[in-house]
Amino acid sequence: MSAPDSASVFQARLPCSREAAFDLFVDGFGRWWPREYTFSGNDLQEIGVEPFLGGACYELSNSGQRIVWGTVLSIERPLYIRIAWQIGPGRELVADPAAASRVMVAFRSANDATLVELSHSEFLRHGVDGESYRAAMSSPEGWPYCLKALSDCAAAKS
Repeated sequence: MSAPDSASVFQARLPCSREAAFDLFVDGFGRWWPREYTFSGNDLQEIGVEPFLGGACYELSNSGQRIVWGTVLSIERPLYIRIAWQIGPGRELVADPAAASRVMVAFRSANDATLVELSHSEFLRHGVDGESYRAAMSSPEGWPYCLKALSDCAAAKS
């Protein structure tokens, strides 16, 4: 069993420069994020990350609804982005960034590729379901699935 609130860490190797990997992850979020993991589903018009301190991680639906599912806590292009993950264990939105878990994504040059390291931590902020949420995000259908989508998109571009 893990420590009470240790981070879950995942890695992906992308066949591109660190700058290109960062740009794809942040600026091209809608090109790789699995549509089935959006709130809007088939009504999705746009999903993105505003790449500045305090920027929103959001969805826009075709019906005009704006859903904020995260807040950028810190960002240094092309090194890292840190986000308040405002999605709770039951896929409910968490209005207050201070009550949300944290996702840190770092980009490291690795010869002719980039190592993307994603760390999801502070699940205790989600209350009694925090540990089961960590398990869900660590399962093959959680972050590993999302990072595979990122890797597949980067490979298709190279």
